[in-house]
Order: sequence, then structure tokens, then C-alpha cells
Amino acid sequence: MNKISLKIGSIVYFENKAYKITKPISTKEVLGKELDPPYELKVLKVIYLKAQQEERKKEIDISIVDDKSWTIANERFKIIEPFVGDSLNTTEDVKKRAEEFNVSMPTLYRWISIYKSSGTISSLIPNYKRRGGVNKGRLGEEEESIISKVTEEKYLNPQKYSLKVIYRDIVEKFSQAGLPIPHINTIRNRVKKIDPKLITKKRELKKVSDTRGLPDKNPYGTFPLQQVQIDHTKLDIMLVDDNERKSIGRPYITVAIDVFSRMIAGFYLSFEPPGFFNTGQCILNMILPKDDFLLKVSVDGEWPIYGIPNMIATDNAKEFRSIDLKKFCDQYSIELVWRPVGRSYYGGHVERVIKTISKEVHTLPGTTFSNINERGNYDSEANATMTISELEQWLTEYIVNVYNKTVHSGIGMTPEEKYYEGIFGLGSKPGTGLPAIIENSKLLKLSLLPSYERTVQKNGITIDHVTYFSDVLRKWIVPQEASKKGASRLFICKRDPRDISKIYFYDPDLRQYFDVPYRNITNPKIDLSELRDTISKIKEEKGPGRFSIDTNVVFNAYKKMKNTEEKAVIASKKIRRKKSSKKHLGKKLEEEKKIDIKQKEIQQEYIQESSEEETNQVSPELFGFEVFDDGE
Repeated sequence: MNKISLKIGSIVYFENKAYKITKPISTKEVLGKELDPPYELKVLKVIYLKAQQEERKKEIDISIVDDKSWTIANERFKIIEPFVGDSLNTTEDVKKRAEEFNVSMPTLYRWISIYKSSGTISSLIPNYKRRGGVNKGRLGEEEESIISKVTEEKYLNPQKYSLKVIYRDIVEKFSQAGLPIPHINTIRNRVKKIDPKLITKKRELKKVSDTRGLPDKNPYGTFPLQQVQIDHTKLDIMLVDDNERKSIGRPYITVAIDVFSRMIAGFYLSFEPPGFFNTGQCILNMILPKDDFLLKVSVDGEWPIYGIPNMIATDNAKEFRSIDLKKFCDQYSIELVWRPVGRSYYGGHVERVIKTISKEVHTLPGTTFSNINERGNYDSEANATMTISELEQWLTEYIVNVYNKTVHSGIGMTPEEKYYEGIFGLGSKPGTGLPAIIENSKLLKLSLLPSYERTVQKNGITIDHVTYFSDVLRKWIVPQEASKKGASRLFICKRDPRDISKIYFYDPDLRQYFDVPYRNITNPKIDLSELRDTISKIKEEKGPGRFSIDTNVVFNAYKKMKNTEEKAVIASKKIRRKKSSKKHLGKKLEEEKKIDIKQKEIQQEYIQESSEEETNQVSPELFGFEVFDDGE
């Protein structure tokens, strides 16, 4: 998932030709100059740019990386971090850094080059194939135990022992235990990972201030996408199903807001309670350019914000602390921060925008209002008229053409104007330039799906009693007579909860995902909610005790349940909600497929038109806008 820098001077590729970006034209296009004769200037659409030539190295998926390898990659990034920005660095600067961390200059330059070519932490993962195999850690449990104990006793101590004293103590204990002595850099890196707040408390004997000297104020939000806040809520509105138009319940919304501009950066609407998937889909909507999404929901307008934020701030809910989300943020150098206890203002921006959205929702038919007193005698269920798809369209229209274009009292202009000011600059104040985009959007989407670790058996891969099989799995099936206890290898699989009829299997040799369908492809497509209900029904019917559940049992029970539902005269609210949710999610998946096909057609047309353009082009004017006062 290479990041593509869109800053002036960055090198990008279009049709395998290298261009140097000379000027941003809008949030959708840049002006690029060929690096080879005839040095043509060309208007390049952002969504068609590549980070490298097509013959690039295949990317590793972060889900398969073990914790120790991931730690090493992060340690390497911390070492080269001063050199990966836009500032110029001298050979002397690199030499000092190399000496400080006891790394050779060629190695340092190699790490810098690798990271700049991809923009991702995973590119710095060690190549274990040359070093004896994956998952072989540098230190064992005994070594780690000694280091942790000495570090805690000596470093987190008001006596403030130096690193040399701590290392001398560790060397002595390793020698006594007959263990190989670690390098001092290993100890230095362990110390660097200690929470600064803990150091302040234990080593300095001082109280910790979460506000970094800015009491009662969030210290972030000085440029676009410096910090994005994300949160969920259950909307105060009853929705109806698509068929009978009867009330089925209230949906959940996940919202992301850019603290600098107050622009809503992304959202996700669902009947499913908040979880990693909802969070991931909101982040996906935030990062990707919004053209396809606006086309999908049939909304006219501009939603210019996209890109990878420096920081994602959330509350302390468990879905925001998942391993998958943490690894995703590490991969793109996104700092994932959780709201400090007692510091409500750290999440104030997203809470206010959710409150604003909720007030607008109160104007819609079927609203439940915020409380019983406010609702009075209003019958929310009887007045409900909107489906979840219609509400999604209404919310998009409100965000794009109302909220983002309404003057915000906190910034004195509209969020859209503030965002453009931060990106392109205003007067003598420079902007940050266009944010980086993700080249491989498919892998990005997969990385934000829930992960599963499973073995490959002779009949395929089984997840939640459902078995999947494809020829791509055959080489990973271990013959039964050759298998040994504990020798089964675990593989990473991804699954979209909106359609579990296939999984995405990551082949570690080819370093890419493959679609693996049901073993019995005649089984119907269902979503994860339907699968869980079916399994619960089976367990309820069979009663207590141990019994086997396989794919046939699951789908026979599912078909029986569907037949019962179809014979029912009046569907219950729960069943209608599930049907409506399934139709909405299924429709979104189909629309995504159509957009992918349409995008390829548009790209081909764009390439054809580009090849017919004259070589001499006039440089277009820089995108401009005006900021009006409230009274105008």
C-alpha cells in the first residue's frame, strides 16, 4: 500500500512515465513535468498516479508480521525519522545519527531510501529469509525478563542511573546466567519505548500533565489532518425496511472530523453496533478521494478532504484499542491516541459535530428526539419513512452541501474554506500542499477488514463452522501422515462481514490476497449477522451438551429459517431490520463493483485523450477561492 506524495517536487508515475509535480491545480489534479524528453507538462488526475513503475516489489501485508519484527521496523523508523521529511540534511547530520545509534552510514542511507520509496513502516521489516527464517526473535524469554527487571529497577528510579550503569548491570546478570550479552543499542531502544509519563512520574517524581502546558485545550489542529477525531453514536431516528416500509429500529453512525478545519472527513452508517469494522469503514471513507462515494449515493457536490492523518484521536472504547487498528495506524505512521481520563476537551470536536448532526436528524420524519419529554406524544415508529440507504444519501447531502459550507463560529469561516486555506495557503501564509494518497486501494480496503488466523486443512479453511476452498490452498495442505502436533502453520484470512460467501487468503510466498469461496459454492450469500443467528438457533434447538456443527448443518438450518420467515404473514421488526440491512449492504457492495468497472473505463478514456493532446500545454492557473465575512 505505497503512499504517493503529492507535494511540489515529488516524483510520480503515470503510464510508467516519471513526472515531477510542479503545481497542485485542485484537490483532484496536479501539473506534472516529464523527467525524460520531450519534458512535457501534463495535467495528471490524482487517482491514476502510481508511486513507482509497474514492475515494483510486491507489498507485504501488515497482518502477517509478528510483534518482534514490527517492533524492529518501528525502531528503525525512529532512527531515520529526522531524514524522511522535506528538509535538507547534510552528510554530517547522517553521520552523527549513525554514530548515535551505532548503525553504519550505508545501512542508514538504505533504510531512508527504502522508506521514502514506499512511505510505510512495513518496508523496514527485516528480511528474515537471509537470517534463518520468520518469527525467530533476537532475544528469548529469559533475556527479556532480565532486561525488563533491571530497567524497571534502575531506569525508573529517582536516582537517575545512566544508561551505561544500567547496561553494566545487565551485562553482569547475562554473564552469570550464561546468556549471550546484548548490544547496548538493544537496551537503549527498550528505554526509548517506555511511556514518557511513567518516566516523569518514577524518574523525575513529578506530576504528569496530559495537556502539555495547554490546560483545558486540545494542543493539536494547527494544519489539515494533523489530528482527526473519531466517535460513534446511535442516531435519534427510526428507519423502515425497503419492502414493507415498516419501522425496524435506529442506526449507528461513526464520524471522523478534521480538528483544523472542522470539516467532516468521513462517516459510516450501519445497523450493527460499533466495532472495528465500523471504525475501519469510516477511516476508509476518510482516506480515499470521495468522487466514487458521491457517485454511489447520487449526491452532487465537492467533498475535497482525503488523505492519511498524522493522528487519530478516539475515546477508550474497545473497538479503538484493537490490534488490527493499531497495526494499521503503525503502518502509515498514524499516531493513535486515546482520550486521557478527565480530559473531555480532547474529544470535544467530534462530540460537537455529532450533536449538530443529531439536531438535524430531529427534523426528519421518524425521529425519536433526544428524550421522552422532548418527544411528547409524537409516534416515531408510525411516522418513520426513511430507509438506511435514503438516510445515508441525506447525511451525505447535508455534510457536503450544508455543514461543510456553513460558517463555523470557532474558525470564522466555513470548514471547506478553512481546509482549502490550510492546503493551498492564503496570501503570504503557505499551505501544506495536497496530502499523500494510497496507491493500492484494494489492499487498503482489505487491511481494514477483520483478520483471522487459520490453518489449511485437507478440506480447506473453516471459520465459524463455514468451510472455504480454492486451488490456491492446495500447496499449503500438509499430508496427514507428515503432520505433527504443534506444526500446523497459521495463515491470515480477511472476511467482509457484509458478505461471508468468500474470504481473502493471504499467500505468504506470493505476497498477495486471493479470493477463496465457499467449498460448496451453491450455498447462498449471507452476512455475518445472519450466520451468528443461525448458529445460535442450532445451539438452541440441540440444547446443552457437545455436538458437531459443520457447513451443511449451518446452511440447512439457514434455509429452514428462511422458509419459516417467508411463510410468516407479518414479519417481525427484527427480521425486517435484518432484511433491510442486508439489502443496503448488498447494494453498497454491488455499487462498489460497478464503480470499479466504470473507473477502469474512465481511466482508459483518460489515457487515450492524454495521448492525443499536443505536447505544448499552457500551465493552468492555481486553484483559488475567496473567503467572505459573515455579513456578506
